[in-house]
Amino acid sequence: MALAYTVTLLADHKGMTTPRVHGDEYFVDALVDVTSIVAAGSVIPASAFGLSRINTVLITGSDNANAVLPSVETTAAGAYESGTSFALMFTSLDGTNATLANDANGGSTRVRVYGIL
Repeated sequence: MALAYTVTLLADHKGMTTPRVHGDEYFVDALVDVTSIVAAGSVIPASAFGLSRINTVLITGSDNANAVLPSVETTAAGAYESGTSFALMFTSLDGTNATLANDANGGSTRVRVYGIL
């Protein structure tokens, strides 16, 4: 099954949804709604956030409507999927703590993504 998701950029207090500068990099707040999970992780590209490179991803909330816990996948060395994308993984909170595979709904995850334009 193919990955299905939507990204909604969230407006700041001035109504801006474009990346904003913070020190030497930019950041954007967004809501990622994964409607079809793939077993290897739902890979979200930097371009979905108006960025060309991703340096840091923070999960700042989730709707948990389907009793799943989102996490950002990293390697043992702390690297993301690539410099231009990250993967969301979803763990079932049904007592099995299994990583969800195909045909499950990850729900909405709020993220703050830092990177370069």
